[in-house]
Amino acid sequence: MTDIPKDQPATSSPSTPAQNPPARSPYWGWGGEIAKWTAVILIFFFCIKILSTKLSGISLSDVWTGISNTPTIQLVLALAITAINFVILTGYDWIAIEYLKKKLPWQKIMIGAVIGYAFSNVFGWMLGGSSVRYRLYTRWGFSFIEVLAFISVLSVTFWLGMFLLAGIAFVSLPVHLPAQYADVLPFTPEWFGYLFLFVVLAYLAASLLIRKPLRIGNQEFSFPPFRLSLVQLSVSATDFALASLVLYLLLPDVGASYGTVLVSYIVAMVVTVIVHVPGGFGILELIVLDILTKDVPDEQRAELVVGVTSGIVLFRVIYYFIPGGVAGLLYMREEMTKSKS
Repeated sequence: MTDIPKDQPATSSPSTPAQNPPARSPYWGWGGEIAKWTAVILIFFFCIKILSTKLSGISLSDVWTGISNTPTIQLVLALAITAINFVILTGYDWIAIEYLKKKLPWQKIMIGAVIGYAFSNVFGWMLGGSSVRYRLYTRWGFSFIEVLAFISVLSVTFWLGMFLLAGIAFVSLPVHLPAQYADVLPFTPEWFGYLFLFVVLAYLAASLLIRKPLRIGNQEFSFPPFRLSLVQLSVSATDFALASLVLYLLLPDVGASYGTVLVSYIVAMVVTVIVHVPGGFGILELIVLDILTKDVPDEQRAELVVGVTSGIVLFRVIYYFIPGGVAGLLYMREEMTKSKS
C-alpha cells in the first residue's frame, strides 16, 4: 500500500472541480518549509533510535539467516500478489480520471499509477508520488488545478478503504493489540471498528442521496456517483488487504493472525501519512515489531524479533524496491520519449 498526503487542497472530498479554482494550501514561506522538513527528519531519526534499541543484540547475519530460511513458495506468492496489487493500484488513478471526466488511454493510466505509487513507497508521497504525477499528468493534458483535484480524489479513496478494512478487522477478525495500546484507547477496538464502518456508510449514503453540489465558502463540492463510490471502496480496501497479505506471507510463524498483521500495517501507513516520513522507513518496522512482539515472553522475544525483522526486510525488497526499480525504468522511458518528441 501507498501513502497519501494528509494536507490536501480544498477539493479533498471527491468533488468535481469547482467553478472557481480550489483554494491553495497556506504557504508559510521558507521558514514554514524548513520547520516542516526539520520535524520530518527529527521524527525519522527518533523512530530509528527506538528501532535500533529494539534490535540491539541482533546482527546482520541473524537477519540474513532468517531471510535465507524463508520458503521459496512464500517468496513466489509474495511476488505474485505484489504484481496483482500494482494492477489494482491502477484503479485509484482510473477513479480520479473518471470523476474528473477526463479521457486517457489505459496504458498511460497504468504507467502513471505504477510510477506514482512505486515512487511514493520509496521516496514518500511529497517527494515522489505528487511531483512525478504532476510532471506526467500535466504532460498528458491535465491543468495544475486538475492535478490538485486528482490527488485529492486519490486521498479520499485511500481513507475510505482504510476505514472499511480497519472497521471490518476490528469488528470481525481476531485482532490482539498489546496491552499498552489497548489500555490507552478510549474505546475497545470493536467500537472503533463500528465507528469506521459508520463513516463509510455515511459517505455511501451521501453519494447516493446528495446530488446537488455543496458550497463551502467560495468552493463547490459534489459527491461522486454511487457506483463510483463503491469502486473507490473496493479498490482501496483490496489494496490494503493485498499489501498486508504480502507482509503476512513473509513473516515467520509468530502466532499472530492475519487480522493483527493487517491492523499493524494500517496503523503504520496512517502514521506514515501523518508525519510524511519518506517510505515510512523506521515507522513500519517499529510499529509492526512492537505490535507483534510486545506481549511475547523475554526468552522468546529475541528469536521472534529476528524473524519479524527478516520478514519486513523482504517486504521492503519485494513490495517497495523491486517495483521502484521497474517504475524508474518506466519513468526514464517516458522522459526519453518526451525528449525525442
